[in-house]
Amino acid sequence: MKCPQCGAWNAAYLPKCTRCGAPLPEQSAAPADWEAAMHEKKPELQVIAFDEHDTDIPQTPPGDAQDDAAYDPERLDRAALTDELEELQRRREAGAQRIRQMKEQAERMRRSVREAEIIRPVPEADDMPSAYAGDSAVIRHRQAARQSAYLGEEPPRTGAHRPQESPYGTFSDASERPLTYVDDEDAPIFYDGFTPERGDQAALTDEDYLPRRIQTRAASRDAYESYSAGVRRRQSAARVIGKALLALLCCFAVGAGGVFAARRFVMNQGIQVRNDNETRVELTAGETEDGHPSHTITIYGRENATVYLIETQSSYVIADGKVAVEIPDYMWYDTEFSTYAVPVETDTMDVTITPTISTSSSERFQLEPVEFTIDVPLSPVYLLNPATTVADVDVSIFEVRLNVQPGSTVVIDGTNVSTLIRKTGNVSKNVQVLPVGANTISISVKSRYCRENKMEITLNRKPQEIPLELSPTVLVEWNYEPEDPENQPLITGTTLPGATITVEFPHKELEVNPDTGAFSFRPIFTELGNNDVVIRASYENRADSVITHTVYYMPNEDIYTRRAWSLEDGYTDLINYITLRKGQIYVGEGRIERIISDAPQLAVMSIGDGALARQVLLENSSKTTWELGETYQIYGDVYGLYDSMPRLTVRYTYLKE
Repeated sequence: MKCPQCGAWNAAYLPKCTRCGAPLPEQSAAPADWEAAMHEKKPELQVIAFDEHDTDIPQTPPGDAQDDAAYDPERLDRAALTDELEELQRRREAGAQRIRQMKEQAERMRRSVREAEIIRPVPEADDMPSAYAGDSAVIRHRQAARQSAYLGEEPPRTGAHRPQESPYGTFSDASERPLTYVDDEDAPIFYDGFTPERGDQAALTDEDYLPRRIQTRAASRDAYESYSAGVRRRQSAARVIGKALLALLCCFAVGAGGVFAARRFVMNQGIQVRNDNETRVELTAGETEDGHPSHTITIYGRENATVYLIETQSSYVIADGKVAVEIPDYMWYDTEFSTYAVPVETDTMDVTITPTISTSSSERFQLEPVEFTIDVPLSPVYLLNPATTVADVDVSIFEVRLNVQPGSTVVIDGTNVSTLIRKTGNVSKNVQVLPVGANTISISVKSRYCRENKMEITLNRKPQEIPLELSPTVLVEWNYEPEDPENQPLITGTTLPGATITVEFPHKELEVNPDTGAFSFRPIFTELGNNDVVIRASYENRADSVITHTVYYMPNEDIYTRRAWSLEDGYTDLINYITLRKGQIYVGEGRIERIISDAPQLAVMSIGDGALARQVLLENSSKTTWELGETYQIYGDVYGLYDSMPRLTVRYTYLKE
C-alpha cells in the first residue's frame, strides 16, 4: 500500500507507514471487479474422443454447432477429396520433372562453357558497315539475331539504315548484315558471350542458349590474319623450339631404355660387368667361436657400397674398403637352425654363393660366384645293447640302449624318447621281440649341427613250439629292497594252456592258470646291476621254450648309500680280497686324474692326498658327467680288478666344492 504522506510502499496489513509513521488508509474487504470476474469465469473444456481404427477426420471445424453431433461418414465429399489428391499428385510429378530438366540444363551449360573456346568474333571484311563501331556493333548485331529467333521473326536485310524496333527495344542497325550459322559438327566452337536476362532464362530452349558454330572458314582465316606479324613469328619460333625439345626427349628416352635393357641382359646372364682392381672376393676356411667349421667371404670394393648375397638373402655395407662375412658350415645343411638350409644325406656338400655389389641405386653388378665344398658330419650314436646291429635273443622284451649327444632327437621303433636322455647321453627303450625270426627295429638320431643318422638293428628270435611271452609292461628296472613286503616286483606272462612253467632264478609265489596259460611270480634280486631271469615252458611231446628277461636292480639312493664301506680305509683289503668283495658298495672322495673314454665314461680317480693317494678305475653309471680335475664324492659297487687298480661301477656322484 502506498503511503499518502511520503509515497513509500508498505505492506497491506500495516496500520502505519514504516518510513514517516503516518496512518495508512484502511483496505476494503470486498474484492475488485477484475478479481470477481476472474473467479466467476469457468474454463471451457472440450473433449473429443477418436476411435483408434477410425481414419476419417471430421470436416466441421471446432466451435460449430455440429461439434456435438456424431460423426457421419456419408456427409464426406469423397469426389472432391479424390480430385484434390490427384491434383496434388500431378503437381508433385510436374515439380519433380521441372527440377530434373533444370539440373540437366545446368549441366549442359557448364559443359558448354567448359568446352567452348571464348574468342572475339570478327565479321567478314566486305560485310562490315562503313562506320564500323568495333565490338559493340558485333554484340548488338548478335543480340538482334537472338531476339529475332526468339520472337520467330525474320530480321530485315534491306532498307534504310534505321534501327529495328521490337517490343523489347532497339538491338541493332538494319543495315548491318548478320552472321550466318550452320550446324557443322567439325566447325570450331565460338562463344559470343550472350546471356539472356534472369527472367528470360527459363523461357529459352537448349538450342537457343548453347553456343553456335561459325559458318565458313573465311571467318577463321580472317581471325588468324588479324594477329600481328610479330605474334605469328613468336608463335612459329615457339613451335620450332617445342618440336626440337620433343625430338631430344625422344632420343634420350630411347637411349636410356637401350642401356637399361642391355644392363638387365648382362645381369641375367651372370656376366661380371665390373672386374677391375677395385672389387675382388676372397674365401678362407676357419672355425667359429664355439669351434664349428666355417667359411669367411671377404669382399673388397668402394666405400659405403652395398654387398648382397643372393643365397642367404642378406646385405652388408663395405667399411674401410672391405666387408667380411663369416658363415658356419652347418647353416647350409641344418634345417633346424637355418631357413635357407637344404637337407642332405651325403658326407660332403657343394656350396655356391653369388654376391652382388651396388654403388648407387642404379648401379648394381654381379660378381663371380664363389664355390666351395664343406663336410657334413653324421650324428654320433653308439650301440650299447645290443653291441652289434644283428643279435640273437631269446627274450620277448628287449631293452635297446644307445649313447648319443645330449640334446639330440632320438626315435626308437617309432617312439620319440628324446626326453629320456640322461646327462651322460644314455637312452633306452623296451621293444617287443616276437618268435618269428628277424625283428627289425628302426633308430633315428638327429644331433645339433649334424645330419640325421638312420640305422636299423635286427633281433633274431627263433620260432617256438610252445608259445611263451611276457607282458609288454613287465618291469626292467627295480629300485627297492627285495625284502620289503610293500614293494615286491611282479613278473607276468602267458604260455600254452596246460604247459608247465619253471623259473630258473630266485623267486616266490609262482602261479600258473592251466586253463588260460597265464602265470606270475615275484623275483628276488641278490646282485646289483643286471639280473637275468630265465623262464622255461614245458609241454608233452614238444620242445621247451626258454626266454631270458633282464632286470636292472639298483636300490634307491637312501638304501644304496647306507651299505657303503670306506674306500680310503679299505683300499688294501679290497685289493687283497677283490673276488670276495665283488658287488660290495664303497664310498670315496677324490679328484679325476684322467678320462679314458666317454661312452661309457671311464675315468681314473685319485683317493686321498699326498703319498697316501690311491687310484681306482671308475665306470660312470650315475646321472652326473665327470669333468677333468674336479673333485667328487662317489658311491659305487665293486666290478673287478683292472691293471692293479680296483674297478667300481659308480651309481651316485656328488660334486665337492
